[in-house]
Amino acid sequence: MKKNNTFNLKVDVEICQGTAYCVRVAPKLFKVGQNSTAEVTKADPGQEFEELIIEAATLCPTRAITY
Repeated sequence: MKKNNTFNLKVDVEICQGTAYCVRVAPKLFKVGQNSTAEVTKADPGQEFEELIIEAATLCPTRAITY
């Protein structure tokens, strides 16, 4: 959750299915890694990314994104 106006963005690779919805919504925060699952590119994004983070987490079919 939020701490000091930043987020602790994570993807649980154990449940990520690699749909890449998060990458499409927030390409500055996520990428598809070598194992075809999502990876966080910026683990502690600022408040300006809040809407994108929430949208990416909501669209994730396995709820693998936490913040």
